[in-house]
Amino acid sequence: MITCIPADALHRRRRTWRALPTCAVALSLAILAGCGATAPEFDLVVRGGWVLDGTGTPAMRADIGVQGDRIAALGDLATRTAAVSIDATGLVVAPGFIDTQGQSGRTLLEDGAGASHVLQGITSEIIGEANTPALWIAGSADLPFLSRLGIAFDWSGVDGFLSRLATRGITVNVGTLAPLNQLRVDVVGSSQRAARPEELEEMRRRLDSAMRQGAFGLSSALIYPPGSYASTDEIVALARTAAVHGGRYVSHIRGEGDRLETALDEAIAIAEQADIPVVVYHLKVATRTKWKSMPAIVARIAKARARGLDVSATAYPYPVAGTSLDASLPDWVHDGGDAAMLRRLAEPQTRARIRREITQGHDGWENFLRSAGFDGVTIADVRHGGDSSVVGLTLAEIARQRGTDPWDVFFDLLIEHEGHVAALYALMHEDDVREVLRQPWVSIGTDSAAQPADGPMAVGRPHPRGFGSFPRVLGRYVRDEQLVPLPEMIRRMTSGAAAQMGIAERGQVRPGWYADLVVFDSATVRDRATFDRPRQYPEGVRAVVVNGVVTVRDGRLTGQRAGRGLLGPGVVRATPPASLPAGATP
Repeated sequence: MITCIPADALHRRRRTWRALPTCAVALSLAILAGCGATAPEFDLVVRGGWVLDGTGTPAMRADIGVQGDRIAALGDLATRTAAVSIDATGLVVAPGFIDTQGQSGRTLLEDGAGASHVLQGITSEIIGEANTPALWIAGSADLPFLSRLGIAFDWSGVDGFLSRLATRGITVNVGTLAPLNQLRVDVVGSSQRAARPEELEEMRRRLDSAMRQGAFGLSSALIYPPGSYASTDEIVALARTAAVHGGRYVSHIRGEGDRLETALDEAIAIAEQADIPVVVYHLKVATRTKWKSMPAIVARIAKARARGLDVSATAYPYPVAGTSLDASLPDWVHDGGDAAMLRRLAEPQTRARIRREITQGHDGWENFLRSAGFDGVTIADVRHGGDSSVVGLTLAEIARQRGTDPWDVFFDLLIEHEGHVAALYALMHEDDVREVLRQPWVSIGTDSAAQPADGPMAVGRPHPRGFGSFPRVLGRYVRDEQLVPLPEMIRRMTSGAAAQMGIAERGQVRPGWYADLVVFDSATVRDRATFDRPRQYPEGVRAVVVNGVVTVRDGRLTGQRAGRGLLGPGVVRATPPASLPAGATP
């Protein structure tokens, strides 16, 4: 039954935070279709909110009118009719947030609801740090994963994958990068060696094809084999191919601890030599010996930017990192792939060598275990069907339970779970996290996959950043600590992120642009996810609109899935909109 809800029936309660009025009203939708004799002028109007348009300018009281998937009007629309109205009186209305380091390529295939992301206000994400289903081929696709879900591997290329996602139904927009690591696996293999000239040419050919199909640029994860085996010259050659199409080079640089400075210098050199914008994934100081040195790192980037180089970064608002347990192994242990790694870990003499190199340290890999210690490494997840009793425990705690040496626990867990162990590493200092978040050229990336709080997919104990990054920044660092003004942080989460990644016509509340919007209460927005209880959705995010469709209402999913594939500048430049793949937008 469709009913009309009069405006004076909506409950309102005013409150004030700083100079920005807010309120704690329960967000309501007024369904107006059929209430009048004439057709409504807009499909949706967001009424009475304080609009932060994504440019960094102060909030203004305005209504937003939406027709189809686009913003059609901005201003006083009190007398204009709409099929659906959102009462945002006293709330903040902003462009939908853009996650510049999403990891949802697999999880959105499994569950398009994307709950942990869209309930934060995320409407778009860029995936593809080290792997993306968009570049899967017959020899490297994760067929067991797809088989378990009953999904056929029936797509080819970036455009095919994005169309597949849109056909299944997703709540958020998704774009992808083309990962160096994946190109190397498919062309060079897992051996620790330089790419041969013909292999480099083949990688460039595949990257060129991916860019033409819609990839946003080249990515790399240089602490993980086989990406770590690539030379700077190899990366420059590939980055030049991406640059031809207007792409970016986005990198998990070679070191974030002892080698941070040299790793950052390499990224800056690639920006200069390839003439390409460079984005550093999750900028951090990830070793206790260099804590509170972030001001010097920031100065290094600022110096490069002053020379005219487009160098920027992403960040997540936590002092704990999350990655695989085998990332703590020296690079040579990975040579030849997982099977070779597991054989080495079973050899006593090899264990002794690894232990010695981790303890003493040597150049060539990121020494997470030495930086965090056995008390600072917590198991977050194990392979499907593995020993889940270790999840949530540190390596030291597991050693005490088993009555064995923590080194043996480290090696044995990897063997028992065939290398598939996720871990959380206590590596960073809060002061360094704050220093990164202050920088105007830093966007927010969850470095996490969208997933539900409960149900069959809710396994393991993931990093809370996947459920709380954006609300944590807005609540803790913007409102409570006043680290950055709210309009500026919204700019960096929206138009700044879009510019950083090359996303067109999103990131601003602007007539003619896509209607991706988030409505939140700036006085109450906060993260609830913790390391002990990470699967908790945030508070204060009242509504989310994706491509003009109300996807979150009153803080809950509506069941609508209007997300689309995002296509990068290579397609946007070469392909008219009328011929874009189904479910994809520039």
